[in-house]
Amino acid sequence: MGRLFYIVLASVSLQFGCSSSDSDSLSSSASEYGLTEKPYTSLQQVWVPNEPSPEVRAMMDDGTFTVYQHRQYAQNGLGTRLEQGLPWIEHLELAPEFLVQGAQRSSLAYILVLADPQIIDEESPIRMDGYANVYRPGGQLTPQVFEANIRTARRISDRSSRPFDFAIIAGDLTDTSQKNELDWMITALNGGVIDPDSGADDDPVPGPGNDYNDPFLAIGIDSPWYVALGNHDVLHVGGFGLIDGALRDAAQGDRLFTGSPLSKVWAGYVAGDTADHQVVLDASVTTPPDPARIPLNETELLQTLYEAGGAPVGHGYSPEDIAAQKSYYSVYPVADKPIRMIVLDSTDAAKNTPLGSMDEHQFTWLHEELVSAADQHELVIVVSHHRLQDFHDKRKVSGEMVKDLLVSSDNVILHLTGHGHRDRKSLQTANGEGGFWELMTTSTIDFPMQSRVLELVDEHNGYLSIYVTNVGHNSAATTLASKARQLAAGKLAFGTTFFDGDTVAFWEDEVQAQNLLLRVALPDDISSNLATISDWPDTVESIHTLSHF
Repeated sequence: MGRLFYIVLASVSLQFGCSSSDSDSLSSSASEYGLTEKPYTSLQQVWVPNEPSPEVRAMMDDGTFTVYQHRQYAQNGLGTRLEQGLPWIEHLELAPEFLVQGAQRSSLAYILVLADPQIIDEESPIRMDGYANVYRPGGQLTPQVFEANIRTARRISDRSSRPFDFAIIAGDLTDTSQKNELDWMITALNGGVIDPDSGADDDPVPGPGNDYNDPFLAIGIDSPWYVALGNHDVLHVGGFGLIDGALRDAAQGDRLFTGSPLSKVWAGYVAGDTADHQVVLDASVTTPPDPARIPLNETELLQTLYEAGGAPVGHGYSPEDIAAQKSYYSVYPVADKPIRMIVLDSTDAAKNTPLGSMDEHQFTWLHEELVSAADQHELVIVVSHHRLQDFHDKRKVSGEMVKDLLVSSDNVILHLTGHGHRDRKSLQTANGEGGFWELMTTSTIDFPMQSRVLELVDEHNGYLSIYVTNVGHNSAATTLASKARQLAAGKLAFGTTFFDGDTVAFWEDEVQAQNLLLRVALPDDISSNLATISDWPDTVESIHTLSHF
């Protein structure tokens, strides 16, 4: 892959503004992180969080062991263990008369779903690491973790009879809404060298590939990819304030930002030259400035995604969308097939809230898209960052209104979401009839750091089967991404914004929504339309590939 590596490296060098000498330095020091010898999904094995012993829990409760003491996680028993995999759990709520799968089956779509990468520039002076609930002891390794998830998915795709038809990331692409964070995420998807450092050129552990600021090689997903926007992409750390001029200036500067009421209390960032990633809470301490840290406004965000390279051009956005600051779109992600993906913008930057929202204009557009899809007898997948229950209850368009609209269209089969950093499933119906499945995918920033592989299978008997398989990154034990998983499991025991710290209860809920087999009765017009197409793949990858690792 030598020639390809240097072509990609040259492209990345232009993206990051590197000189030729900088490129030579990156190429000589960039590591390629390895995976386990054998691939696996959560059908084969899963990483399970350890529950703290009563003694350790008492230390956590009385404050003698805090979330910031991450060097003591392992010795106090925090981390993970490997356990046997989880089978698909079949659900027949939307197909109560389903008996057996069809003798002839067609794979309509093979999809990679990720949510909430929240790529972190840990050295940014506008971070809020003084707030224990949002502090991540492995946050400085989010570029490596996201790339490990993509690398794992790429290995699965390469070993399948066909690549993923497309990938979708359900919002919160970055944690601090910064240009450099978004660039790292894009490079992980497209391939190239990621240098996850900002400010000074830090090497806290001398040598290549052994610390969080070392450059590394991303191999890319090699499939078309699309995104939805999340609250972290349009607000200060997801909801701590607006992206205004003062915040943009501070992010590029050399002092801890304390210019908002919440930042005065919780501001903090990681000193990038410290091997144990120490948190700086003192506003008098200086840090090397960096213009690449600038938080993006909506126009800049959409423009960056449009110009990201890779397939498809624009990743769902058009120049007209950018000019109109329209962050929602509709596409046909499987070429020449009657599957429409409607990607919503559920963010509310104007009101400075992390909750879901939709204005009346987007609601009208959504209705028109659904009518058009029904007229053309298409299957519909809806994507948004927020679940319907996570919508703000004081807006003109409520989550209940959106649900009722989606339920009224019997060709809507899935609503894919993120935001909650958990695996969740919810059956959305009206009066117990009809409806669709809403699936939340866990974040790659928090444990269990998984993605989902979805496959839509036409049974040719009036039913659709939706295989949902979770995949944890297959990082080798010595990699930084593997270290990050241990730290994330340890943080879980302390609790987060989304979770109270009971790891046993956490896992009991997780296993109910990870690997699923959802049966759905198809409307007659949809079945007839699908039957008019003769070139559907007949290999069901979930059966022939994912379950056979």
